[in-house]
Amino acid sequence: MLRRPPHPALAALLAAAAAAISLASCDKAAGPVLPGEMHAEVAPPTLAPVTVVPPSIDRSVVTRVRLRDPTALAATQVDLHRQSDGVIDILWIVDTTGSMANQRTSLADNFNHFIDTLTRLSTDFRIGVTSTDMSRSGERGALRGQVKIIDNDTPDPQRVFRTNTTFPESRKRWMQSLRAMEAALDPSGPNPGFLRQGAALAVIVVSDADDESEGGTAYYSRRLRSMKGPGYENLVSFSAIAGTLPDGCWPPGEETYFGSKAGAAFRLSDMARRTGGVFASICDEGFENSLIRIAQALNTLKRIFPLTLKPDPATLSVLVDGVPVAPDAINGWEYRAEINSVAFSGDYVPAPGSFVQIFYAIDRE
Repeated sequence: MLRRPPHPALAALLAAAAAAISLASCDKAAGPVLPGEMHAEVAPPTLAPVTVVPPSIDRSVVTRVRLRDPTALAATQVDLHRQSDGVIDILWIVDTTGSMANQRTSLADNFNHFIDTLTRLSTDFRIGVTSTDMSRSGERGALRGQVKIIDNDTPDPQRVFRTNTTFPESRKRWMQSLRAMEAALDPSGPNPGFLRQGAALAVIVVSDADDESEGGTAYYSRRLRSMKGPGYENLVSFSAIAGTLPDGCWPPGEETYFGSKAGAAFRLSDMARRTGGVFASICDEGFENSLIRIAQALNTLKRIFPLTLKPDPATLSVLVDGVPVAPDAINGWEYRAEINSVAFSGDYVPAPGSFVQIFYAIDRE
């Protein structure tokens, strides 16, 4: 059966519809769409432009901070010191020879000045006497006398000292002061219990001849300084009353006597120098001044107390065991700027074991 061709206008309309259907069924990304699937075509996002601007600060709420130098602020310093205990053991070593008879008498006559000075300085002392004689018949470092130790409670200490320094006539000329010192202070030697724990130690030699012991002064000074143990070397001293350097001297009134000249004591002088002791002349008229000098040097009580910082001198105040002490250059204390210390003067010395407090404002300049 023959079909009639469609009308030309109708054929054009059908062709247009078929093209529209074909376009609607195609996925541009994945190809032709299978029957029964639908895919939406999504347009790319649109980005809006961003503008970055600096932050704004409201300075009306900001408070300014001011820095100040800390040293410009008022400050108070307190320095605390403890006075020493004022305890000392003293060994006298006296020449036994006949040429020393007048000097031993003068020494005993003036010994009270030595004791009085120690007592005034509130010193707790023990005193023993031995001789320079290290022969078999001599003391060999042993303490002399029935009362071997003189202390603060000994009745009539001058009489005891005179007895212990009175020797029979002797012509022995081998002066071994330093060997006698070593023997007397030996812990296992002839004087057990003489040296006290924690006490300072002083050796005083009186002789009109220089020392003749074997060994150099460097050895004996080290031996002496080691007696109190490491760290306490400054608690010991060696002093001497002997012939002056470099030529010796004549004791007063004995210039015409043969053999009475005191020889220059180079070794004894060097021992005093090495240990911070006193070297005095045996040819002085009496021993009063020499004994006072030695006693003052043996004083273990401190008069000078250093400050930690530089003070405003007008603000200084000093208390001893909580009691205020007035500033007084005669009988009180004074500030010594050259050593930045408070120094007690006159007869005033803080008592043994007392506490010294020094208050002051720090100097701001």
